[in-house]
Amino acid sequence: MRQFIITSVFIVLGIFLGIFLVAGQCFAQDAEQEPNLPPLAPAPKEQPLEKPETNSETSTQADEAPKGGKDLTVRSEEDRVEMLVDLFANLKAETDEGEAELIAEEVWAVFLQSGSASVDFLLHRGIAAQNGGNNKLARRMYDHVLRLQPDYAEGWSRSGRLAADERDLNRAVSDTTRALILEPRHFYALWTLGNILETLERPDDAFEVYEQANKVYPQHKQIKERVERLKESARGKAL
Repeated sequence: MRQFIITSVFIVLGIFLGIFLVAGQCFAQDAEQEPNLPPLAPAPKEQPLEKPETNSETSTQADEAPKGGKDLTVRSEEDRVEMLVDLFANLKAETDEGEAELIAEEVWAVFLQSGSASVDFLLHRGIAAQNGGNNKLARRMYDHVLRLQPDYAEGWSRSGRLAADERDLNRAVSDTTRALILEPRHFYALWTLGNILETLERPDDAFEVYEQANKVYPQHKQIKERVERLKESARGKAL
């Protein structure tokens, strides 16, 4: 697992640098194109947006537990690391698409816990705003999250996806890459980056990113389809 994370970081950084070496040309071409981005990541279970207690910055309760009744409350960073190692191992080994989706929901339950009640509140409010089409409020909430907790991968991932929706592809690439540096196994951030690369007409780089996502989450239908489609396209060009 550690080797996979190190490899993924180098791949992401290499692609990131490659994008910005030709950024002017790519973004100029993209101005006239429609984006081909994945749907929004599933929002967390709706929770009352109550103001967190001022005397505690630590979340004491996770989102509603995914099916199966597991306690996925993150009580320490060591707790988070151990849970994610087990969940990602299970996600990679699972051969049933439905069961894999349940494991992915458990991964989300961990990702959506920042360790701060205030940050969790802001993130959830931003997600609700984004899902409701209020991108201005969502941007404000995500910027607060990033200012308060700049090492929180989920904050960068959500911010990057919002930037992609807003057609700010420069920020979309930058923020999504930050998410992946912090959490290289973040399959949704990988999926989003792959879509952005396709939009920028960089199919070879997109294929490489999708392959990384597919290794993390082999039963994700849409990611698998993108891998197969770009693989067939590459074969066609070779012929």
